[in-house]
Amino acid sequence: MTGRRFRFVKWTLRPDTEADAPRTAHRFRCVTLDDHDDECGACSAACADPGEAQGWAFGHWRAHPDHTSFAETVERPWVMWMDGPA
Repeated sequence: MTGRRFRFVKWTLRPDTEADAPRTAHRFRCVTLDDHDDECGACSAACADPGEAQGWAFGHWRAHPDHTSFAETVERPWVMWMDGPA
């Protein structure tokens, strides 16, 4: 049996800015509660432009004037990066 050699390396986690990385996505969800304390839950599509997702929130509010509470979810790609010896 031959000997094995292990090398420890330092890994870091960083935003993925490579050209082939997934795009950052913005979504808005209506969190207005109904009479039974249930969230509306209506949600925008994933949008690369945060203004487009905000536009959905305004459209939802126009259709439902009593729905005034929203939550934003931002999905940003990250990547593990080998950063040299530990």
